[in-house]
Amino acid sequence: MPVKLLTEDLDFTPECEKALVEIFTRYDKDKDGALNDEELQAFAKFTNGTEFTTDELADIREHLECNDKEWLLQEGFMQLYSLQTTSGDSEETWKDLRKHGYDDNLKLKKMSDGSE
Repeated sequence: MPVKLLTEDLDFTPECEKALVEIFTRYDKDKDGALNDEELQAFAKFTNGTEFTTDELADIREHLECNDKEWLLQEGFMQLYSLQTTSGDSEETWKDLRKHGYDDNLKLKKMSDGSE
């Protein structure tokens, strides 16, 4: 059985938060603390097999923490997963975590190309 993603207070467990921060950092190629459109679309394409639509990008910019360039901040990325997980769709969050190489204990497995 997978470890818990949320505490009783509906906050991320430390292990889950660490995994999500690592995924965000993986896509923040220029290390500026925000996902620009190219970085965000790379995340979406890898995670879901398709890029975000124009409407989905507009929703992200309107409802999640973004910088003055409308790029998704780490806080916004965490909000995205918090909304998904606390709304009862924790299986979708697990699917995303597994897609990015995490096991049921939220440990990053070796990827097939040898990277972590």
